[in-house]
Amino acid sequence: MTYTQGALRLLSDYVVQAVQERPDHIAFLYGDQRITYREFAAQVERLACYLLKLGVQKGDRLAYLMTPRPEFFYLYMAASRIGAIITGVGTRQSDKEIEYVLNNSEARAMFILHSMYEFDYQDRLQKILPNCPSVKNVFIVGGQARLENALTFDEILQQDYAEYKAELLEREAQISTHDGLIIVYTSGSTGVPKGALMSHQNIIHMSLVEIGMCGAGADDVWINHLPVNHVSGATEVGATVIVSNATQVLEPFNPIKTLELIQRHKVTVLGQVPTMFAMQFASPEYDQYDLSSLKTVVISGAMAPLETLRKMRDTMCDNCYNCLGLTEVSGLITYTAKGDSLETLNLTVGKVAPDFEMKLVDPKRQTVADGEVGEIAYRGTSVIKEYFKLPEATAAAFDKEGWFYSGDLGLIDEDGNLRMVGRSKEMFITNGENIYPAEIEEAIMRYPGVMLCAVVAVPHEIAGEVGRAYIAPLPDVTIEVEKLKEFLKEYLASYKIPREYVFREMLPMTLLGKIEKKVLRQEVEAELKAKKG
Repeated sequence: MTYTQGALRLLSDYVVQAVQERPDHIAFLYGDQRITYREFAAQVERLACYLLKLGVQKGDRLAYLMTPRPEFFYLYMAASRIGAIITGVGTRQSDKEIEYVLNNSEARAMFILHSMYEFDYQDRLQKILPNCPSVKNVFIVGGQARLENALTFDEILQQDYAEYKAELLEREAQISTHDGLIIVYTSGSTGVPKGALMSHQNIIHMSLVEIGMCGAGADDVWINHLPVNHVSGATEVGATVIVSNATQVLEPFNPIKTLELIQRHKVTVLGQVPTMFAMQFASPEYDQYDLSSLKTVVISGAMAPLETLRKMRDTMCDNCYNCLGLTEVSGLITYTAKGDSLETLNLTVGKVAPDFEMKLVDPKRQTVADGEVGEIAYRGTSVIKEYFKLPEATAAAFDKEGWFYSGDLGLIDEDGNLRMVGRSKEMFITNGENIYPAEIEEAIMRYPGVMLCAVVAVPHEIAGEVGRAYIAPLPDVTIEVEKLKEFLKEYLASYKIPREYVFREMLPMTLLGKIEKKVLRQEVEAELKAKKG
């Protein structure tokens, strides 16, 4: 199947398509708001015309700090119509991280939430802006503007810019499907964040692949509670729903609130990372909610315990998929098949998606045999072409034939499914043997009562390096180390079994709900420094 056949040119063209075919169909459910595609398109056009009035040129970068909410999608599609490029920062990122994104992207405007959680973003932005000379305009979302010369998003949308409609059509005609639309910054787990520049075609193709996987259509209702500065919220859900002309419920993630929204709005498609499911299943209120509307459930982002997968299938929906998603491929790249066993969902991320190629290579980038561990490389329409303004990083990760070398290690099992082994940079050596943390984590996650685990290397005087396992048990569960080590002997060679164990109520997590190993490695480094005194 070739998903590019019949695809529209720009992501915003799918909003136009929805207005032509189902103008009164609901695009967004946000709080008490019910926004139709007709209303969505009108707001997008108004904002696009305002940005032209402001002097935004094709290729200019527009930064945002927002949660899943209508204003984000108005900006997303307005940028699509005028050829601008949006780039996001997370709601919990530090001032230095926000400053880095604004300067690396050379953003000319910033659209920012008034406040959220304990953060007053206007106060923080006021401190950051003197160090970000490219930012000329600031717009406040969800509150009153206090910053000098800042406008509110509502002020923009209350005005009419009819005199710019002809210019908008002219600009739109100049945009190619290969032009950039969004820069998504990687988490920076192996260094400074890298900006993945995605084109309209990258995003549209990935969305069509995901629609094919889910069998989704215009009558589906998705919930989007994922960070919109990540591929998860911006492309894997956000863009996919728009391309399918479906409905999305917008709300930042909260375990119980999500269940309430699924019940209230009869959500049919749910995608979450394992920790989100674990938090919901651990709630004593979980069984009170009617989740029978769900017809597709997707889990991705990390390895899921067998217990989580079983409860997911038994209590949510029997049509479950485990996927692998990557920023550099604009979203998902592999997924399990409908009806695959829980064991397959637990141990693998399925097969490569249609329209993609995948290979596993050795350090010289020569293909390895099935069953052997290799670095995973991908090629396909959704794969980006570059990291923004980072030519050396681009040259290191992408070759001239269009292959992206991910740095992830994996192997192909006897059924042709991809099994993740870990990151090449996470591998460590014990007594001359290569140790892959993901293999150990997979075994630990099989042990009853384990909710989360992460394995990192710690120095050892004799062995060189050994594994330390950080484990978060399920609530009210106590795990005995000796029993766990005995259990692991069934799955791991003795030299792979961790020498050290640390138990925590919760492990450090990224905004997307992935374990933040960088923090754990920093903890190890701090311990070493303290010992050296």
